[in-house]
Amino acid sequence: MTVTAPINPMNGKPIRERLGVFGMPGVGKTHMFFTIAKWHQDLGSDAQFYGINTDTSYEVLSMNPEFEGLDNIQWRDALTMQDFIESARHFNSLIRPHDWLSVDLMDQAWAASQDEYARVQTSQAGGNLEDMGDLWATAGSVEEYPIKGWEWGMPNARYRIFANNLLLRSPGHVFLVYGEQDLKQESKSGKSGETQETKEMFGHLGTKPKGQKDDPGRWHTILHVSSGGEKSQKMATAKERFGYRDWLGKRMGNGSMMDQPIEDFFLDYLVKVAKWEM
Repeated sequence: MTVTAPINPMNGKPIRERLGVFGMPGVGKTHMFFTIAKWHQDLGSDAQFYGINTDTSYEVLSMNPEFEGLDNIQWRDALTMQDFIESARHFNSLIRPHDWLSVDLMDQAWAASQDEYARVQTSQAGGNLEDMGDLWATAGSVEEYPIKGWEWGMPNARYRIFANNLLLRSPGHVFLVYGEQDLKQESKSGKSGETQETKEMFGHLGTKPKGQKDDPGRWHTILHVSSGGEKSQKMATAKERFGYRDWLGKRMGNGSMMDQPIEDFFLDYLVKVAKWEM
């Protein structure tokens, strides 16, 4: 058996997933990616799964008895922005149209881009520190902090190379993992809330992905993931550009959306909702 993405009737080619999931730590976001890999291997697909990892998730899951014998997944750890970019370039040189690439976590890539810019600014000010936190220890006061005139365009430009050039245009499927944060509340003056776009996309959930603010607009599907108890998950759709895909979640009377239980991400989303075929 094989595993096949839906065919785009306009060009006769399988679609490429550009899928983002977000949620609190421990709800099984990385587990979803491993589950997709296991289904492919069990069904005889030769698809390969590549991960750019920022914590211990991959190492821990690779030792999980559930994934014993899983040999179609490999990963690299990333700490700096250069790590993220070099890893994505390396994996993209290997990826075929039916292979998968995951970044776990994307908000850590955005943080790494800011750290990189801060290091450059510090270097230009005459500093050369490995740990950016040491800047607070070496500065006598906030006025002496060596980073002046922060320009958001610089880390954003560096991050766009990663997100747009290497992920959005990756040859295969992309599975992006994010942390979660509450939506900003408006101040009495009404000036400190979220943008209208963010409200429209995530207002029904009351929470949004961590990381670079333009990321939700890059991917065609954004899913919120929460825990439904031991070894179970819940999920709701935040964004879906494919009109044929149903939205997950239960709409409440006040307009909010409750996550709905799922048992297996591959079967419950990719097969039943996204119309992948086995």
